[in-house]
Amino acid sequence: MNKTKEKKKRQTRPTFPFTAIVGQDEMKMALLLNVIDPKIGGVMIMGDRGTGKSTAVRAIVDLLPEINVIADDPFNSDPQDPELMTENIKEKIQNNQKIKIIKKKNFNG
Repeated sequence: MNKTKEKKKRQTRPTFPFTAIVGQDEMKMALLLNVIDPKIGGVMIMGDRGTGKSTAVRAIVDLLPEINVIADDPFNSDPQDPELMTENIKEKIQNNQKIKIIKKKNFNG
């Protein structure tokens, strides 16, 4: 299978609805709280194979709106909140360098 078909297959994979995930209440609560307040700093999800870790993260991404982020920033820095910017981005802003802003989903899930 070539790379284009492989990429298309990944993009069209159906996502299991977040609200349909049964159990894993602590994990779901942690993900929801992190969506509400990103300053929490993230969620470390650990568990045995088949417990729905990846499914839950992919599912919650579908619930999120697109947000403004700084392009080519692996941490999706918020262009309006200096507390959520990397040091590299802060330096660019202080040096009056042009920063491209794009819209994308909040998680890289």
